[in-house]
Amino acid sequence: MSGDKLTLSVTVLLTGFAVVFAVLFLLIGIIKAYGTIIYNIQNKGQKKKKNTPPVKVTSQPKVMEPIATVEAEEVTDDDELIAVISAAVYSMYSSSQVRIKSIRKSPAKSNAWRNAGLSDNLRPF
Repeated sequence: MSGDKLTLSVTVLLTGFAVVFAVLFLLIGIIKAYGTIIYNIQNKGQKKKKNTPPVKVTSQPKVMEPIATVEAEEVTDDDELIAVISAAVYSMYSSSQVRIKSIRKSPAKSNAWRNAGLSDNLRPF
């Protein structure tokens, strides 16, 4: 009697393992197929762009002539910096109503990347 119970227990245990692993492999297959389908749908437009003819490579690479080296001088010309900042602000707002009165460096109390990481990791669930 105890031998029959032991045989039945082992049979049920092995059948349970087989069913669990079979379902796990089935789920893995379904998830991989779903991922492949979604990847193909998202990249359908990019595949058309990639089908350009290959670039022909010449047997002799072009020899680049050395460019004259110029030593960098430290220029403290703020006019160029002001022009660049003004152009960026103008292009951002794209209206002639923008008037820049002054430009000054903002006080950086901490790193922006650090703050983004902290807010992302410390956000409540």
